Amino acid sequence: MQTPPPETGAASPKGGAALWVALALFAVIVLSNLLMLRPRLTDRVDAWSSRIMQADFAVRMLYGNLLPLGAVQPDEWNNVLKLLTTRDAPLGALARAIILVDDRSTTLGEQVARQRINDLLTRIPSAPTRFSAQQREAVIRWCRVVYGERRRISDAEAAEFRRTIDGANLGWMRLLALKHLEFRAGNADGARVWDARAHQEADRLQRVLLVVFGVVAFLILGGVAMWVAFFAWKTSVRGLAPVVSPLLPQHADTVLWGLAVYFGATYVGGWVGGVLARALPPSANLLVPLVLLVQVATGTVALWALHQKMRRDGVGWSEIGLDWNRLTAHFAWGTGAYVAMVPLLLVTVVLVQVLLPNLPSPAHPIAGVASTENPLWVTVLLFLVAGVFAPLFEEVFFRGVLLNAVWARTGSRWVGIVGSALVFSVLHPQLYLGWIAVFVIGVVLGLLFVERRSLVPCFWMHALNNSVALVAMQLLKMAG
Repeated sequence: MQTPPPETGAASPKGGAALWVALALFAVIVLSNLLMLRPRLTDRVDAWSSRIMQADFAVRMLYGNLLPLGAVQPDEWNNVLKLLTTRDAPLGALARAIILVDDRSTTLGEQVARQRINDLLTRIPSAPTRFSAQQREAVIRWCRVVYGERRRISDAEAAEFRRTIDGANLGWMRLLALKHLEFRAGNADGARVWDARAHQEADRLQRVLLVVFGVVAFLILGGVAMWVAFFAWKTSVRGLAPVVSPLLPQHADTVLWGLAVYFGATYVGGWVGGVLARALPPSANLLVPLVLLVQVATGTVALWALHQKMRRDGVGWSEIGLDWNRLTAHFAWGTGAYVAMVPLLLVTVVLVQVLLPNLPSPAHPIAGVASTENPLWVTVLLFLVAGVFAPLFEEVFFRGVLLNAVWARTGSRWVGIVGSALVFSVLHPQLYLGWIAVFVIGVVLGLLFVERRSLVPCFWMHALNNSVALVAMQLLKMAG
């Protein structure tokens, strides 16, 4: 029986040193990321940040009046309390739990609520925290007086505890804490004002979520429709036409040297950026320009090295997918690919959360900066980092170079798609589990490159993905 030829029908070229150098640098970066990630994951306070945000979010949802949730059951509050009070809970989480138990004492039962508050008060002195010793003592005193002793407080104590609450970083539950403070101070009208404010803030979040859920539902339906249309097109005569890499097999080593320089520049840039970040005071306003500077510097150096190598070896930019023809079709394909990716991404995230709910997965550092309050110029720089330069550099080197070269050398587009998506995802800082969702994005981007043999739709889809995520974060931040 005659063996069928590979997809491209190309013979494997000699060489391959560039690929091994790139893989070695890739291994160095991954090892460095894991060593840097380990202390962050084992830090008891840092590991709690996502759970505290989840609890704040859940409580606000239960407080809102817009969504038809009906009467909130005690079990729903208990689920939030379990999230805040499990082993190694930091001081901030326990303080939130005390606030919530006191606020829901009627629902949970007065005797049960009193016992739970007393148990939590015995835990807070030894709870881990990043508060200074003075802040810790202030928080402990406020909780003991307002929620333990439950006595009438003086005006001086009310002013002192108000300052403590404002400095305790309690998120949305600050509104409930101020309500309880006014009640203990004998100011029933003030307590009602803060209670109304809490409901208004919860309703505002629900309005934003209704819009977000509507958009997501539209994207899911659109994504399913896109996949149906894509498979119908692939089974047509036009879709069955052979697809070959735009890169000649003998030019694979040339472009892979550019990838090796990109990995090397990324490692050096990350190291220098880390040194500078540790030398600067903690400020998002300083971090974002630093990230942008490092990103542009490393990417530009790698692009310059790639261009010089390609020019010496007679390789054109069109071979790595810089095809500016048919722009309207490219943008349409990029938009369609983004919509098609949404249902796959949601299913992936849900499966990871269900199957491995307790394994921490740090968010991207840019997401942490974007979720805080920033001036307008910082927000603009964030969009430049995530929506312009990241798609530009990453698509050139992961799809235009890595996928393309592996496809050309092996004759298998799937080896190129999966291999480039794996490298793309592992190099992102969302280890250990966050890389799975990034891998799905990388596979869709690879499929898009193979179908169009152009980086333009990949640029557009990548920029859409990052920009939509930043817009969603800005909306949630506006909701409090």
